[in-house]
Amino acid sequence: MAREVELHHIVRAPHRAPRMGGTPLPKARLGAGLLRAAAPVALIAAGMTPSTAIAQSASAATGSGTIEEIVVTAQKERSTLQKTAAAITALSGDALLATGVTDIRAAQAYVPSVRFQQQGAATEVYIRGVGSSIDSPQYEPPTSVHFNGVYVPRNATGGAFYDLERVEVLPGPQGTLYGRSTLGGTVQIIAKRPTRDFGSESLVEGGNYSFAHVSTAVNVPVSETLAVRGAFDYQYHKGYQSSGADSANNYSARLSALYKPSDDLSAYVWASVTDLNGHPANFISIGVDPAGAVTPGKFLNSNPWDDRFPASLLPLLPTGQVKPGEWRYKNIMVGGELNWNLSDSVVLTYIPSYLTFYSEPRFYFGGILAAATEKDKQTTHELRLSGDNGRLKWVAGLYGYRLVSSGTVFVGGFSAAEGAFPTSNVTRHRAKGLALFGQATYRLSDQLRLIAGGRYSHDDRVGNGFYFDATGLAFYDYGRKFNHGDFKVGVEYDAAPEVMLYATVQSGFQPGTFNQFRSTAAVPNDIKSAKLIAYTGGFKSRAFGDTLQINNEAFFYNYENLFVSAYDALTNSTRTFNAQRAHIYGDQLDVIFKPTRSDQFTLTVGYLHARYKKFILPGGASYSGSQIQYSPDWTISAGYFHDFDLPKGYVRAQVNTRFEDSFFGDYLHSPGTRQGSYTKTDASLTYYDDDGRWSFGIWAKNLEKEAVEAAVATGSLTPFNPLAGTGSLEPPRTYGVRATFKM
Repeated sequence: MAREVELHHIVRAPHRAPRMGGTPLPKARLGAGLLRAAAPVALIAAGMTPSTAIAQSASAATGSGTIEEIVVTAQKERSTLQKTAAAITALSGDALLATGVTDIRAAQAYVPSVRFQQQGAATEVYIRGVGSSIDSPQYEPPTSVHFNGVYVPRNATGGAFYDLERVEVLPGPQGTLYGRSTLGGTVQIIAKRPTRDFGSESLVEGGNYSFAHVSTAVNVPVSETLAVRGAFDYQYHKGYQSSGADSANNYSARLSALYKPSDDLSAYVWASVTDLNGHPANFISIGVDPAGAVTPGKFLNSNPWDDRFPASLLPLLPTGQVKPGEWRYKNIMVGGELNWNLSDSVVLTYIPSYLTFYSEPRFYFGGILAAATEKDKQTTHELRLSGDNGRLKWVAGLYGYRLVSSGTVFVGGFSAAEGAFPTSNVTRHRAKGLALFGQATYRLSDQLRLIAGGRYSHDDRVGNGFYFDATGLAFYDYGRKFNHGDFKVGVEYDAAPEVMLYATVQSGFQPGTFNQFRSTAAVPNDIKSAKLIAYTGGFKSRAFGDTLQINNEAFFYNYENLFVSAYDALTNSTRTFNAQRAHIYGDQLDVIFKPTRSDQFTLTVGYLHARYKKFILPGGASYSGSQIQYSPDWTISAGYFHDFDLPKGYVRAQVNTRFEDSFFGDYLHSPGTRQGSYTKTDASLTYYDDDGRWSFGIWAKNLEKEAVEAAVATGSLTPFNPLAGTGSLEPPRTYGVRATFKM
């Protein structure tokens, strides 16, 4: 059985045993023909100064120069990455901290064909073109984020990454095992659990924009059967925007306990709290100049992160020059996991959770005061049985959830008491559901396995609220129930000891919801349920004594009634429609080449053709054939690191770059929302001591200082132009120093 190394398929925490010299390719297994086959891959990876790799394989810790196996759990079972029929990307928590990835948005740089982008407190998650750009309470996204096996509502995903075991990104519909909000895939965030060994881990770093980051965790074995773990994270930086907006002063803490009275029974409980302070990002005018002319990629100021308005436009601002706003944010989560071995081959698992969340970012939206409030309370329960008798591996379970939420968007002020105008209001939204699911893998022979699964779900959604139209105050009500079945069938075949072929067909479902106003002929209130069927096929392979790994997956998605949303800055309204049909197809290639113990090349190429096959609005406007928003055709990541030996320890030099093709931020393809193709590069130079107890290094991100769109709305209020955009940007160039300590 493979040793568990909980790491990215191209990422590890950079710790290794004392060096005994480099390990070349094993000559006994390397013929001239194989060398010729490997050379093109090595040259491609070496030539791509762009990169996805942020650390090396864990094999260095054992003294070998090979790529070790990785254990993942995204499919609700423990399996090695190379034996899992899915293009999972797994990121080690230690490696994320070592490279400065402190939240889900920064992880975007290391995952192919995804967009993880800031939208206030929320994170917009697009996986292979499937995602949603609206964060109102009743719009659950078609891609999900889970923490310790618990579904996290979108607005509660803005917390820090700290004391994590790993992060796993699983693309494609996961209707069988996850159901809710997983048409496009799921992101699994898994915290480190208490162990029986006393120890502590700490990280301290600082950089430009007065950046300060402290993260620490302490593990305490209370007894032979009980251990507790406490973790704390603090992040501070001044505003990336010239007004002082887009700053951080954030606290997070987590306390967990693991009780294991016997080998057959364990109980894991945890509680976390996140408090975001600082100043949220102001939404700036994008793709427009001070005269109001639309120019994609341009801004009102020469510095894209200057959110202040030129003097010529100040008369258009009702409250004067923009200033930094403020956060009001609190996220509390409690959860657990009970595992009980009922027999040698059957395990009972129960995962309960409770979440309470409040968010109110106050900011400037295109020069106009705005605020967006949301309150969530959620409970979830999952009870499942799993078993493995050698020939049949299976899991079956029940899942239930209840979410109550509300939210209001204010424009012209921060609240109704201040005279602000509520452009949308969800007074109360309640969603609840039950599901029965199961999946099994049957071994027909030593090489051939069949996979089959299904899920039956019942969802119930109600909502009400008010809005203002030409007639004044108006109200709306909504209530729908949904019953649906999902399926999965697949096959795995071991063509050789280090080569696995697979093919899968699976479905996903997203319950319908509502717009925040009464139905009209142009924009109906009712949004139909969305369905997706995905066809995937690929292979996973190793060669040259586990020094070369090549994985590839091709996919085709048939998407019905895709939710398509856009926020209109000119009318301050959200519009959501169903695109009748969308086709998404592409390919994902992942390559790791480790010619010596001191060197590693990586290359990931993602091709994505995401288009609306049929998208005709109720009024007759057609967007059929258009590229789906936030879906660049090409994403290429590559990288290289080299270790320099010292008498004590070693120094790692590392560079990673990501290229993304152009894309649009709205379904209208407004010229101002077009993001041109770009490349962003990160680099670091770090010293590690021999036993991995401490490190010190320097780092830099976004060396090109590229201004890349995050969330964007249609139109610009100041200056007024319906073809421009209003949105936020990813961080500018940042740099600093970092130290880690372990006891």
